[in-house]
Amino acid sequence: DKAYGKRHRQAVLRQAAALEAAPKRPLQPPALPPELQGTPDLGMLALRGPYAGYLRKTSHRPDTFEWNLTALGSYSHQAHLYAPWALVLFKPGPGHASLKAVNIQCELGSIDPGHAHWPMAVRIALCAATTHTALVRHWTWTHLIGGESFSAATRNHLPPDHPLCRLLWPHMVGTHASNRLAILGQLVPEGDFEAIYSLTYSGICQLLGKAGQDFNLRVCDPEEDARHRGLLDSGLPMQTYSNCRRIFQVMLAHAERYLRLYYADDALETDQPIRNWLAELDRLIPNGLGLAPGPLTCAALARVVARFIYLASVQHEQFGTQLWNYQLWTHTHPVRVYRDGRRVPEDMYQRLVNSNYILNVVRSPLMQDYAPLALNEPARPDRQRQAEQAFARFRLDLTRLQRKMARTPWAPWTLYPADLEANINA
Repeated sequence: DKAYGKRHRQAVLRQAAALEAAPKRPLQPPALPPELQGTPDLGMLALRGPYAGYLRKTSHRPDTFEWNLTALGSYSHQAHLYAPWALVLFKPGPGHASLKAVNIQCELGSIDPGHAHWPMAVRIALCAATTHTALVRHWTWTHLIGGESFSAATRNHLPPDHPLCRLLWPHMVGTHASNRLAILGQLVPEGDFEAIYSLTYSGICQLLGKAGQDFNLRVCDPEEDARHRGLLDSGLPMQTYSNCRRIFQVMLAHAERYLRLYYADDALETDQPIRNWLAELDRLIPNGLGLAPGPLTCAALARVVARFIYLASVQHEQFGTQLWNYQLWTHTHPVRVYRDGRRVPEDMYQRLVNSNYILNVVRSPLMQDYAPLALNEPARPDRQRQAEQAFARFRLDLTRLQRKMARTPWAPWTLYPADLEANINA
């Protein structure tokens, strides 16, 4: 409240009004999720919120699920902190209506509920989850791998007046500059990453290098990702999965609707810029695009496009912006765990607030008018008008989804179309 006073809040309101955007969370203090009250409920955190993507069905234990964050133990950490790695095992409750953490393996050993070290093991598990989310899923996968590759391939292979470039532009513009700016303050010795999280600078660099190889674009397709993690037939109440899937379906419909204005399926085979764009992305992205062999179709291309829109918008919100309501409650949700039990120092906490706050300011809302991006086609005024309508329809579909979601009480783990940005830029 002291740092962001009346004049600053008025400036944000004016900017939001100019963009026809909601003031959003930057004007609100963080909300404490119910599952972080008291001893954090890892079972609920595994089903909804920024850490839901870690849950997977175990292959060797029936009816058991896990968070496997043991790989974080491979990297050097600061000696006065607990190592930020954990393996959490979950069992479903009656009727698979809930999950309960039943064991945590971490530096303290193998800890069960009721053990004297259980509260500390829960803190270490949460520290591992938020460390991986911030450094790997947000920074490495979304910014340095997905966003950077997406932007480079689009700029290098799609001419400005190519219809696909017009569709993609709002979701990749400014990515390179934003990433470079963030590196200067965060990914440097004694920068934000080293000051906030548990790993040493050397450990962070090693983690980011390895994490880049582990990226798979499948994580930007909620249904495919849930299938890969063995969750589609689990019967669990996966609120974040359902939330993300609804938004992804709007993005997928938008991409295919727009592409079919310009292409029949067989025409894609002869569009060299698109072929070059796909080939470059397949080369740049670890594990490739995952396109099925055979002729390229509008439906297949639309799914690739939707995944990148989702990465720049939904995934960036989930793994970056949404942490505002989680990371700032360090008494129950630690970003680092001190061996001597001390609280985080004030200067470190201020850096944590600052790094989270920049993600919550109004930038380029997803729900704004992108119709001016439609190609100017004097010879095809009908298609130009249809392209403008396609952008308008995307905004309308997001508005309808927002209204439907607003009928239920606001929740800190829910991703709302009105809160989403069009790209990852700070």
